[in-house]
Amino acid sequence: MFYIIAVLLGSSTLMVAVFAWSAFLRQSQLSVRVDTLEVQKTNYESIIDQANDAMLVIDIANGNIHQCNPAAADMLGYSKRDLEKKTLFQLQPTELLEKSSRTIADVWEKKGMIFKDIPFIKADGELLPVECSAKVAPFAGRPAIVIYARDITERLRLEKEINDQKEIIEEKNKDITDSIEYAKRIQRSVFIDKEKLKETAPDSFIFFKPRDIVSGDFYWFTNITTTPQNENEVKKNLLIVAACDCTGHGVPGAFMSIIGHSLFDLTINNPTVNTPAEALDFVNAEIKKMLNKKGDETSIRDGMDVSLCAIDAANQKLSFAGANNPLFIVRGRAVIELKADKQPITASTDYHTNKFTNQTFDLQKGDSIYLFTDGYADQFGGPKGKKYMYKRFKETLINMQDNTMEEQKGILYYSFESWRGTISQTDDVLVIGVRT
Repeated sequence: MFYIIAVLLGSSTLMVAVFAWSAFLRQSQLSVRVDTLEVQKTNYESIIDQANDAMLVIDIANGNIHQCNPAAADMLGYSKRDLEKKTLFQLQPTELLEKSSRTIADVWEKKGMIFKDIPFIKADGELLPVECSAKVAPFAGRPAIVIYARDITERLRLEKEINDQKEIIEEKNKDITDSIEYAKRIQRSVFIDKEKLKETAPDSFIFFKPRDIVSGDFYWFTNITTTPQNENEVKKNLLIVAACDCTGHGVPGAFMSIIGHSLFDLTINNPTVNTPAEALDFVNAEIKKMLNKKGDETSIRDGMDVSLCAIDAANQKLSFAGANNPLFIVRGRAVIELKADKQPITASTDYHTNKFTNQTFDLQKGDSIYLFTDGYADQFGGPKGKKYMYKRFKETLINMQDNTMEEQKGILYYSFESWRGTISQTDDVLVIGVRT
């Protein structure tokens, strides 16, 4: 009996010890957990307290501020304790309270949103523009709205400064554009109406597409009746046509185009000019004189590439001279190229220029004559963003020979735009076509 009592007492003591040790372990684990939570809380509060953005925890029901961080107190000019006695609606303009209430409702419904159309009122009464990011989050077992707010005063100042500068730039651009548009009117008034070419050559076209408002490319044509130099000669009616590409494009090119056009006008009644080559020689000499009158300034080196021909339709004869730019004649399925001299017309007094070469060619009925600048062939585009190139340009000319010249103009436009796609136009474009 004593033995049984001893065993029972021993067992009870062991059980008490086990329970006590288990309670101690649980208490220790709880203490560790509490310590961990305290550390996490301290770290969390440290992060919040050091944040640059203001943070406000708002009661969803009444707008009371449960908690704020030092950045919020500093931004609004309160102490942390005083700010936490306020409501959100006391920090916003009275006339915007309805809007503020709707915004809080939207935040609750959408679980978060960003807004910057409701300013805060600082302790001194100053309105402070802010950008707010709000989201729904639990706080002390209840749903709350956490607002992160950032002072955007400096950002708005910079945006206003940028917008003011933008308006100034836009106004200046408008003034410049208006001036260039007027320059376009002047340039076009100097140029001959393209459609007048059809009066002499009905089956013809001028495809002219400036890159900018004004152009460095220009066309020139005229009709002349030659004066016989002796009794063996007869009068000839000639159509003179030129495709010219001045240095540059835009405004500088436009100035050169007007000068070039005026110089070609001077060749008409000049007794020393009787062939396309002599016309180019004359223009080359005169442009040097015109643009280098002041010897104390740097010599101007601008000039132009030209393709110039005289067409005697009655006798089926063509004379040609070129400054870098050739002339194409399409006969059937073949392209005949009259090559140009490898030299430009230039204002430079340092550049040695030889006399231009005059070429003659016997035309046949149905021949198509093309003068052009390099803008068409040099246009980037296609599937690989490469140049159109003269090989493809020749193929295009050949493939459209069954079309009228007016139809060819449309084909050239469509082919050019299709090739260019979304790539900007590289240069001014000029193609002139005349069918005999």
